[in-house]
Amino acid sequence: MDDGTHHRPFGSVLNDAIGQLASLMRLDLRLLKAEMRAKTTTIVSSVACGTAAALFFVLAAFALIQFLILAMIHFGVDGMFACLIVGAVLIGAGMLSLYLAKRALIGWTITPIETVNQVRTDLVALKQGIRYGSTQQ
Repeated sequence: MDDGTHHRPFGSVLNDAIGQLASLMRLDLRLLKAEMRAKTTTIVSSVACGTAAALFFVLAAFALIQFLILAMIHFGVDGMFACLIVGAVLIGAGMLSLYLAKRALIGWTITPIETVNQVRTDLVALKQGIRYGSTQQ
C-alpha cells in the first residue's frame, strides 16, 4: 500500500541533515565574521578619533585653566580661591561628560544579533526537516 510519500532510509535522511547543518554552520560563521568585522572597524575608528580628541582637549584645557585662573586673579580674586572655583567647574564638566558617554551606549551591544537570529532560524528549519523527513536534494 503506497500512501504517496517517499520513504528513505533513516541513515540517508540523517546524512543529508548533517550535511545541511554543516553547510548552514559554514554560512553562519561567514556571516558572523562579516558582522564582527564591521563592528570592530567601527570600534577601532571611534577609539582612534576619541583618543585624538581627548589629547587635543587636554592640551586646550591646560591653556584655558591657566587663562581662567590668571583672569580671576587679575580681577581681584585670591589665587587659591580662583583655583578652587576652576577645579569645581572642571569636576562638574567631567561628571556631565561621563553621564553623556554612558547614555550614548544604552542599548548598544557587541552581540552579533543577525548571526544569532540566523542560527536560530536554521536550527528550527533543520528540526522541521528531520521531523518530517523533508530534506532538500
